[in-house]
Amino acid sequence: MTSSPSGRRSLKSYETTNLLFFLTLIVALGVLVAFVFRFYGTRNEEIEGGAQAGVVSDALGAGSDVGLFYLDTKISDTARQYRSRLEIPTTDDGFIRDLFAIPGVEEITIDQRMIVLKKTASARWESIGPSVRRIVKSHLHLHY
Repeated sequence: MTSSPSGRRSLKSYETTNLLFFLTLIVALGVLVAFVFRFYGTRNEEIEGGAQAGVVSDALGAGSDVGLFYLDTKISDTARQYRSRLEIPTTDDGFIRDLFAIPGVEEITIDQRMIVLKKTASARWESIGPSVRRIVKSHLHLHY
């Protein structure tokens, strides 16, 4: 009893089918990975309105010495207030020190997603605002 060659399938056809299946799977995974990186890889780019990532909006009154900067990322679990450079903790990574280095900044309060600054009467928000946005963007880029 010999089996006929026509009753067997060649192993070559299975190898070809498996090869095509795995190539298709690799291409599909590559497309998925490219989509995920393109979609989620824009965290540090500028967002709408020309604002830099980090500071979503601000409330800077022309006649007010207090300004609020709202952030898109939680940077603190509790509210912390610093009334002078002497209150900067030794554990500060340079963030509070950089904010106090802005000319005219007198007091800093940091809450979960908000930074509140008090400025001197002679300082202008037009010069303080861009510096705060730059410092926040740099801090978020390094730590989050």
